[in-house]
Amino acid sequence: MGKIVVVDDDLFILQLLSEYLRKEAYEVASFSNGSNLVEYVRSDEPECLILDIMMPGIDGLSLLTELRSFTEIPIIMISARGEESDRIQGLELGCSDFLSKPFNPRELVGRVKAMLRLVKLGSSAPGEVSGQPKSESVCRAGNLEIFPDLRRVSVNNEEISLTSREFELLLFLASHIERPFGREQLIQHVWNYDFFGDVRVVDDLVKRIRKKLAEHGSSLLINTVWGFGYKAAVRKL
Repeated sequence: MGKIVVVDDDLFILQLLSEYLRKEAYEVASFSNGSNLVEYVRSDEPECLILDIMMPGIDGLSLLTELRSFTEIPIIMISARGEESDRIQGLELGCSDFLSKPFNPRELVGRVKAMLRLVKLGSSAPGEVSGQPKSESVCRAGNLEIFPDLRRVSVNNEEISLTSREFELLLFLASHIERPFGREQLIQHVWNYDFFGDVRVVDDLVKRIRKKLAEHGSSLLINTVWGFGYKAAVRKL
């Protein structure tokens, strides 16, 4: 099993979560603060990170920002405050999932397992059969070009930097122009596993993609289908 990192200044929670994860045969590294966390993640490359928001010194959201500058490992944020703003900010900064305290440790373990299944499924491009060579392809929508094999996105030859999940959602919608999809459908196609979190994670992801597309003058739009979900469309320039 993989290595999981747990970061929480509450020593009881730290020990409890570590014990539950070890019972599932995971190797666990625990930290009561984030002072050495970034260096540890850089050197040991764990498979999943559980990160508390409220900690002395550097807080969880600041750590999340720094971690996302160099790694895409699954990061589950936890918070005792349970405020909507914490959840939204965490998702906007790139956390993979969010849990408010108190929660059942077994639920968190279930989410960790789901995240790691996702990583395993995502090791090959969607639709790719293991052992077969990749085909060169490009998805074009207006002035936007998506290169699935290279995992590269550009507008008028200017590259857009996207996280792994942003890329997958954009590629899926751009491949189905004008076709509406519900949030649950997008989770099924993009997350590719039984999702345990809030379906509003799709809204936060769309918001981030829209901002990046607008900054680069993309003619591809992600339109809201009220009461249902989203669809991609191309505007005339």
